[in-house]
Amino acid sequence: MSDLEQFASGHGRRILIVDDDEAVLKGLSDYFSRLGYDVVRAATGQQGLDGFASQEPDVTILDLRLPDIDGMKVLEIMRRKRALVILLTGYGDIPTAVRAMQLGAENFLTKPVDLPHIVATVEHAIEKLDLRRENVRLRRLIPSTSRKVLQAVTALVLIAAALLVGHFVGNVGTSYAAPPEIAPVKSAAPRTGPARADSMKLPGLAQPASSTAAPRR
Repeated sequence: MSDLEQFASGHGRRILIVDDDEAVLKGLSDYFSRLGYDVVRAATGQQGLDGFASQEPDVTILDLRLPDIDGMKVLEIMRRKRALVILLTGYGDIPTAVRAMQLGAENFLTKPVDLPHIVATVEHAIEKLDLRRENVRLRRLIPSTSRKVLQAVTALVLIAAALLVGHFVGNVGTSYAAPPEIAPVKSAAPRTGPARADSMKLPGLAQPASSTAAPRR
């Protein structure tokens, strides 16, 4: 297996290489290009800063010694924009490496560069970048999801309230108080004997004499 075959494809990835050594700049650019990376080159610190601002690379490989701006200063400026920077130097020492890591460098490598090692370092930085972007995406989704859940709960509450009110109103319309009982009218007792004659008075007829009158002699 060749060195190129053991690495993931760099298609869709952009890398910025900042180095004033033309041989190193060309060698790294050609190697990453063969892996499918979109390579942006810069020979000075200012060119590197301009390229970073305009091209927004995924990862930057930065030489420590540059003709115009100190590499540490460039690193510091890039890290303010959350850049992923791998620092290169031909004059590596422990204090410099410690300072570079404190300023936020992803790694500190010395020249001559081992190509498979630097590619593996770049791929590790890209994995970190992907994780960071995924976290940002999830944080943006959480408020939206919360709003949707709240809207769904609110809709359910409103539906339940509407059903409850409808049930109450329906009961009011169909229920009524029973009418009060009416006491039966007491009917008069029927007559059991014939009506008395003297109680019946017919108009135009003389009434008979009383039975108590003295008989005639």
